[in-house]
Order: sequence, then structure tokens, then C-alpha cells
Amino acid sequence: MKHELMITAETRVALGVSEANRLHRYAQAQAEMAACAGRNAVTAGLKLGKLLVDLKAATDHGEWGELFKAASNSTHVSNLDFDQRTANRYMRCYKAAKARLSATESAQLDATLNDRTAPSPPPELVAKATDGAETPRQMMLNLGVIATRKRTTHDRVKPLGFTGSGNPDGAQALTPMDKLANDLAALNLPPEELERRRHQAEQDAACLLKQLGTFVDQGYVHLLRLQERELFADSLAAYARKVSDADVQSVRATMDGIANGTTTL
Repeated sequence: MKHELMITAETRVALGVSEANRLHRYAQAQAEMAACAGRNAVTAGLKLGKLLVDLKAATDHGEWGELFKAASNSTHVSNLDFDQRTANRYMRCYKAAKARLSATESAQLDATLNDRTAPSPPPELVAKATDGAETPRQMMLNLGVIATRKRTTHDRVKPLGFTGSGNPDGAQALTPMDKLANDLAALNLPPEELERRRHQAEQDAACLLKQLGTFVDQGYVHLLRLQERELFADSLAAYARKVSDADVQSVRATMDGIANGTTTL
């Protein structure tokens, strides 16, 4: 006689719940380990940058480049395993990170980066110095050491706006009628959709402020010619007025539509 193990539906549910909980805990643990490893890599990158700065200062003129050549072509017994471009990036990261700190914080950072036996720098200090970077690449991006991928011709024709708030179609221009229709539709959004758009708008606003802060605080604005800088400042002022008058402009557009017979309430 053939005997089969019967598993009740209740037992199957219990086993499924148990396995789901186990996988959830495992995923969380792995994510935390990855995040911790990333932050440790950022700290190691800062230590490497400082070490290279000190090493370059200690080498004689013309000897620095020799450290990156193959051992067979170099007069040095020991050579670095990475190229000079990589070294320059880490040195720039270290210098840019220090520039974001006060004199006291900068000294504290150096004190903990100098000695291998010293404890690692406080996480909040590293986060401030690297703008919260969690990987070496993100650190380089945050500090302006490397640039994001260059746009191609194909990229430039894509919509560049913020999805979910503002103009959902990106940079594509809207006719006055289309814009008015969108404004009116937004007045009758379901509560959950309105909340989703509001949340997206808050994220977009924070992103814009962060990018603008980096552009100004890191000195990129000074690379503009005087005329371009004045135009940039005037444009910011114009947008500031639009933001302040957003409600007034929305009401005015609606009233104009009613007066023209293009809008009915």
C-alpha cells in the first residue's frame, strides 16, 4: 500500500510564513552588510587619498610617475598596482572631502586617517565630508571628481523633466490649452494620486536644491563668464517669482479660460 504524507493547508501557510520571514531577515542582513562594506570602502578611499598625497610630497621631483610603471621598467623595487589616473582621483577625493569640513573637523579626520591603529573616523564626519556617499564611486560623483556619463545625441532628444510632478512629459513644450487642461485635471485628482504627486514634488524639489547647492558651493558657478553668471542669477530670480506666485498664476489661468469660453466649471 502506498502511503503519502498529507500536509494540511494550515501547515503549508505556516511553513510559507516562516520561510518568508527567514528570507526577509536574510535580505535585510545582506543589505546591511553591503551598506557597511560600502561605507568602509569610502573610508578606505579617504585613507588611500591621504596616503598618496603624503607619498607624493615625500618623493623627489620626477619620481612620482615612476611608482606607476611596471617593475621591469622602473628603478623602484616596489610599485603601485594601480595607474596614476586612479591615484589622482583618490587624492582629489581626499582634498575635496577636507574642503567640506571646518578646520577642527579636518584635523579630526586627518588624525583618524593617519594611523592604521587609530579608530575609523566617526561615520557622521565621513558622511559630511563625502555628502553621504556609500560607495567609492558615489563619493567621487558627490565630490565632483568624476562626471556622470556624457549625454549622447539620442539622450538629448529624450524628455528631461521630472516624472510625476510639474510637467510629466519632461522638456516637451505644452500648448496653453494643454497646460490649462492639465491644471484643471489636477484639481479633481483622487486623494491618493494627489498625495503621490505631492510626495514626488517634494522629492524633486529636494533634488533640485541639492544639485543647485553643489553647483554653487563647489565653485562651479565661478566657471561661468560674468555675462552667463548674471543671466543665471536673473533666471533663478525669475523662477523664484514664479514659485512664489504659483497659486496666483493657476487661478489667473483658470479665470482666463472661463472668460475665453475654453473652460467650464
